[in-house]
Amino acid sequence: MPIIKIIACVFLFLQTIPAQQNHLEQADSFLKEYNKRNPVTYSLLINHKGKTVFEKYYNGFTKDKLNNLKSVTKSITSILLGIAVDNGWLENENEKISELLPEFFNENIDSRKREITLKHVLTMSAGFEWNNFGGKLRNGWDKSSEPTKYLIQNVPLKNEPGMGWNYNSALSHLLSDIIRKYSGSSALNFAEKYLFNPLEIKNIKWQKRADGNEMGNSELYMTSRALLKIGLLILNDGNWNGKQIISKKWINKSTQKYFDGFPQIGCYGYQSSCAEW
Repeated sequence: MPIIKIIACVFLFLQTIPAQQNHLEQADSFLKEYNKRNPVTYSLLINHKGKTVFEKYYNGFTKDKLNNLKSVTKSITSILLGIAVDNGWLENENEKISELLPEFFNENIDSRKREITLKHVLTMSAGFEWNNFGGKLRNGWDKSSEPTKYLIQNVPLKNEPGMGWNYNSALSHLLSDIIRKYSGSSALNFAEKYLFNPLEIKNIKWQKRADGNEMGNSELYMTSRALLKIGLLILNDGNWNGKQIISKKWINKSTQKYFDGFPQIGCYGYQSSCAEW
């Protein structure tokens, strides 16, 4: 996956190793030298047992400047979908997209597409023929005024649903459409009410696609401190200061391996890479 202004807000949750000052200084020195060659690191935040013990910014960034999360947005979209399931707007991830968005499925559509489930979408295994980094299909989707309709009706299947992994940003935006339809509010309003406000994350921007809904795949902006809160929420099984924001069950399912993902990054869970220890 190409790195485009990647946000290196690194979460090192040192639960067993003491946060020694010389280790922190070494990390800072390494990033300063690395940035001379590749100026792509904006911040380094280290949280040790619930306390931020190190916070540095690079390349002109500050604690108040908003980062474009790029594909980290996908992970947050997955959290929002989990909240929607927890609250009963959606039954579970085994629901079929053809039943959730029947308006996009006509009688001439490939019958295999009717078997695509939310889980297939979450794990990037829906089976669509897709090059996420360019090409006719990706460009057509980007330009479409109804991107989810374009995906379902215009993009052919390459694999049977669930039979292979292929990174696909169009699937992430489809989740945003489902959140809007079944919660009755935009993805941003939903996120503010059920995720950002409980975590006291205030300064947010989220760009929209031509269909008027926030981009489920990218272009969510927040500060590094705000993103750290999201990381801590996941680390603590969805609990924030004693309040369960998202179920532990969803966190466990979303962070396990379903497919290998990109070789240089790691396995893939629900809309995010995972690690095998």
